[in-house]
Amino acid sequence: MNPESERIEELFRLFIDGDLTELQRIELEGYLRKYPELNALYTELCDDDSFLIREWKTFTAIEGAEAPRHYRGGRTYFLFSPIRLVAGIAVFLVALAAVWLYRNYPVKADLLTRKERYKNDVIAGSNRAVATFADGNLLFLGDTVSVYGQGSARANGVEFSEGQIKYLPSKNGNSGSSGFNTVTTPQGGQYCIVLPDGSTAKLNAASSIRFPKAFDRKQRVVEIQGEVYFDIAPDKKRPFIVNLPNGAQIEVLGTSFNVKAYPDDPTIKTTLDKGSVKFKAGQDALLMKSGEQVQLATHASNPVLLKQKVGLNTETSWKDGYFNFENADLKTIMKEVARWYDVDVEYKTQITEQFSILMLPRSFSISRLLELLELTGHVKFIIDGRRITVMT
Repeated sequence: MNPESERIEELFRLFIDGDLTELQRIELEGYLRKYPELNALYTELCDDDSFLIREWKTFTAIEGAEAPRHYRGGRTYFLFSPIRLVAGIAVFLVALAAVWLYRNYPVKADLLTRKERYKNDVIAGSNRAVATFADGNLLFLGDTVSVYGQGSARANGVEFSEGQIKYLPSKNGNSGSSGFNTVTTPQGGQYCIVLPDGSTAKLNAASSIRFPKAFDRKQRVVEIQGEVYFDIAPDKKRPFIVNLPNGAQIEVLGTSFNVKAYPDDPTIKTTLDKGSVKFKAGQDALLMKSGEQVQLATHASNPVLLKQKVGLNTETSWKDGYFNFENADLKTIMKEVARWYDVDVEYKTQITEQFSILMLPRSFSISRLLELLELTGHVKFIIDGRRITVMT
């Protein structure tokens, strides 16, 4: 038996006998946090002996068992014969071993049918976002033009079409208007924003953009997090500047580009579709041309800008409603899957192979995407609620 399993067994024995020291109790609680599967058993045993009382009829089938005796103060005592004690411990150890084996040696997916593995399906993400206005009012945006929240669209200077919110320019042309608007998409959401200058920003899942009620006369500045595809309205007198989470900046005049800057990603990626942009980080700056991507490590002590040619379809097809992975590792793919389908991903094994999925509609349910990955023969999945387990 695994040494850790033996120690857990010993602590549970002491707990049942009432002989746990304070340090041993703290140690047992640590294992309960590490292995949540054991909590149900621990709770049963803690519940004023109700576990043993409820199961007493089963235990009395074993020769030598005596009925529980109740004493003043509400305390219940059980008198066990040696046979009863050995049988009880044996049952406990079998249960404990099952928990341990399940945790550390998962069942091979090949032994399960598709119906057993795919307990349910998960639908694709949709047009969903929350718009926060400069005055604090909120609007909850959905797939249709129906809007829910405080205040009216007209009062907040916006218009709607399906999957899009348009911020109207100030009628009095006041570029000094104070306050900022924010649009945020949850996991499983996307939305298109038309900014007051006519530029558009399409937000992928778990992303946000913050911008002033009215851009000033010298420059147009926005802040983003997550993934956003920009199509910038030309204005030679006012450059468009995107501030990124780690202090880097993108400066453009009129162009189309994609920015991917999730806080849990190791790099910030900017991919230029059309036109030209300047990517700046500290004292470093790179001028980009169409089809180029600049990467910046987010957690490096001395970040270095890396520029390379990339396939535009691979980097920007999400905005057109497609997954497009080419020779990507599974964790990269599943990170995108988790954001778009709003699921958690758990890995029971290490998968080192690379995968390609070309132009798969993001409107497909998650099972269709996972089945395509399974056709490679390198991986299997279990869908249980909103949890996806990766196995071999």
